[in-house]
Amino acid sequence: MRLTIRLTTNTSYSLTVPDNSTVQDLRASAKVACPSTAKLPTDFKLIFNGQKLDPYYKSLSDFGIKEDGVTIILMSSGAASPLSSPSLGPTTIIRKTATGATTSTKSKKSKCSFKSCGSAPLRMVGECSHCMGKFCAKHRLLEDHHCQDLQYCRDSAHERNAMKLHNESTLASSKV
Repeated sequence: MRLTIRLTTNTSYSLTVPDNSTVQDLRASAKVACPSTAKLPTDFKLIFNGQKLDPYYKSLSDFGIKEDGVTIILMSSGAASPLSSPSLGPTTIIRKTATGATTSTKSKKSKCSFKSCGSAPLRMVGECSHCMGKFCAKHRLLEDHHCQDLQYCRDSAHERNAMKLHNESTLASSKV
């Protein structure tokens, strides 16, 4: 059967799979048939009619994919590790001297996790739940601190909206 795979970057390509293919077969075919100009995420999910194609051992017909010309959306599903390690609050460092006595010193106050910023991070709204960084008022938004999970956040919002739109669609009655 002939399927169309649509990437979130509005790039799409077609591929042909046997009628008895599983989701795993489709994933492998999608990797092979992906054009070299499109960057395919290493860990991705396939969505058909607002439903994630999972588990991988199920047949495509179990999800209602039985005819040619079906469009399947391919989206990134994993989050990457943060670009820079988040700044932590002040910590106490305990050191032993040569005589066996202990001394304690406090490290510097925490700074904004943005590379070139030395401002203090905001307490509650400055914590990025995606990259786990702590940012000042100027860099607290994902776009401002160049969060590497920004595309993942956009993709998941796009997926939620697509599912909501699909669930709220009106079906025309075929009775005359």
